[in-house]
Amino acid sequence: MRAGRRGAAALAAVLLFAACGGEPAAPRGSFDPLMEPPSGRFVHVSSYDTTGGNRDRLEIPTGDSAVLLDRDGPGVIRRLWLTVASRDPHYLRRIALEMYWDGEAAPSVLVPLGDFFGNGFDRRHYTALPMGVSSGGFYSYLPMPFSTHARIVVRNGTGRPIDAFYYNIDLVEPDRLPRPLATFHAWWHRDPRTSSPLPHTVLDAVGSGHFVGLSLNAESPDEGLSYLEGDEMFTVDGEFRGQGTGTEDYFNGGWYFDQGAFAAATHGVVVKDDARARIAAYRWHIFDPIPFHDSIRIELEHGHANEVVADYATVAYWYQTEPHAPLAALPPADARRVQEVPLPRAAIPAESLAVTVDPSAPGRFSVTVDPPRPDRYAVRVYPRGGPGGASATFRVAGRPARTVSLEAEERGTRLPAVTLDTIAATGPVRIEVEGSGRTVDAALLEPVPRWARDWMVVGPFPNPRILGTEASPAVDSVYGPETDPSPGATYPGRDGTTLRWRTARAGADGRVHLNPLFTPNDAVAAYARAFLYSPDGREATLLLGADDAHVLWVNGERVSERQGRHVSVADEIAVPVRLEAGWNRILLEVADLDGGWAFLLRAADPGGDLRWASAPGG
Repeated sequence: MRAGRRGAAALAAVLLFAACGGEPAAPRGSFDPLMEPPSGRFVHVSSYDTTGGNRDRLEIPTGDSAVLLDRDGPGVIRRLWLTVASRDPHYLRRIALEMYWDGEAAPSVLVPLGDFFGNGFDRRHYTALPMGVSSGGFYSYLPMPFSTHARIVVRNGTGRPIDAFYYNIDLVEPDRLPRPLATFHAWWHRDPRTSSPLPHTVLDAVGSGHFVGLSLNAESPDEGLSYLEGDEMFTVDGEFRGQGTGTEDYFNGGWYFDQGAFAAATHGVVVKDDARARIAAYRWHIFDPIPFHDSIRIELEHGHANEVVADYATVAYWYQTEPHAPLAALPPADARRVQEVPLPRAAIPAESLAVTVDPSAPGRFSVTVDPPRPDRYAVRVYPRGGPGGASATFRVAGRPARTVSLEAEERGTRLPAVTLDTIAATGPVRIEVEGSGRTVDAALLEPVPRWARDWMVVGPFPNPRILGTEASPAVDSVYGPETDPSPGATYPGRDGTTLRWRTARAGADGRVHLNPLFTPNDAVAAYARAFLYSPDGREATLLLGADDAHVLWVNGERVSERQGRHVSVADEIAVPVRLEAGWNRILLEVADLDGGWAFLLRAADPGGDLRWASAPGG
């Protein structure tokens, strides 16, 4: 055997020697290209002090711009590095970066500086292969070729001078460039409030080229990280080419990035802030570029079926042959900033409010807000502030006024919500304002819930998993509590056990968490019973959130059901019901697939005369 192996090795050596023309082949290493004579002419462009001093920086006046590179070609930018000292806390978004190739009038790169380097929220150290932020410096090694001319511009939209802007650009003037030439492009697109049922557009380009990367800065404090349920979708050359399984999956993560931030060569999470529900992530298609021949459209859903309201900002990076379709203009610098006070889903931004100006009194106007249904609401406004010590007076029409300071360090700052009053609203609510300028950033009617807090519960009952679906068989099964929900009833349980009703109490947020109450608590169902007192017969609305599937009965009538996988979101499901005078029996079945298992229920009650209890007369 050993002789045979020696013979095979000798034969392989002979064949290799013959294939190399009689010369033995040298082993190849990863860095062997460094041994080859380079071509082209190296040039280093920077902000160095040409007088010989140490002021190696630019100072960019308020509202001005600076040209970092203005050079004839051909050439290839191999490295771009910069760092900034600015007194503006929002400089990452208010400074814009533009790049023009070969005399084009419209830029091929149009991105806020911070987002270009994956830092939309704040400056964070991370080191990826093509681009990153290394302990204070922003860098990119993406090649940026040009045939005849290259121009790179930064625009200062901070509202104050940029005290120091340092940069280095390394480029090579090659002997020749590929033909046709694909130049570098990058575009920033922000949906500050994804209330549309359509997905967020990452890229919509026409031409021939290849997509090479994406960075995302998104947040949704009101709805948590559920926006990550959204999928990426690709339409290439006019054809749908596929859809993903979740945003974190596209970025090569999983389970809402449950292990936190990390930085790998081609993908990573720069920010994972659970308190703010913020994610900053990047994915480079260096080893898997996406080619297109006449067009490409890339979209990101915001939550499953685009049901989550969030703030999405993306940068798409791609190469294509010219000409390219003009990039959409950046919003004004102030509109690009990250607001520290987020808006909940139910808030109505200023641009969507109905405004009535009082022509007899400058600075006096009113805004009108329509409640989603008759109910009790806390009426809140989000003032818009700035420097100067101004104030404004707000009131719900016919109610006492409240004067609020609008002082803020930055102009256009959304201030924390101010509660004006709590009212029973059965129609439009008018908020009267006295103040100069645009003093209302948003308005909110926030329900004042009276939760069903005290319950009787029983379970668990079987809800066996059906592979390949997210249906709960328990919804279509009839267990004992549906035929006999009386307090003393007992029911057969698993393994010969006997199930009995027991008490459960909702938390301050109205949720009854079922996982701690039952074992097992995956692939099971439970029933909950309560009573709702009404002083008279009336039409009413019950507001329910349940995880996962549910069935709801009122006085024995099946009034609501839903299959699928869900989370318990307050007021998610509005159920119109007919209440009888006196105590009305509420029975709820909640079927769990796995994971979280909870529910919460209340009634819209503008008059405040409905009452919940775990038993009649309670």
